[in-house]
Amino acid sequence: MLRLLLVHIWVGCVAGVVVIAGLSMGYDNWATFVWAAVIGLALGIPGGLLNWAYLRPNRSRQIGWTWRIADWVRAYARPRQARR
Repeated sequence: MLRLLLVHIWVGCVAGVVVIAGLSMGYDNWATFVWAAVIGLALGIPGGLLNWAYLRPNRSRQIGWTWRIADWVRAYARPRQARR
């Protein structure tokens, strides 16, 4: 449930930033919204999943999410004393 919520928040925020940037630069047509959707999905889904791996490192390891960047995020999620 947390994973789904984080992905939706990340996609919406990234797409919103792209829409605001496009509209502020004067691109006020349908292509602005299409690009915002594409960029929101391309950056929001991995961002939300990595945020989830940071918040739930043991669960992400349990389900077999073994990307190299996920291992780096999980290592960073450990308390500062354990990283030394």
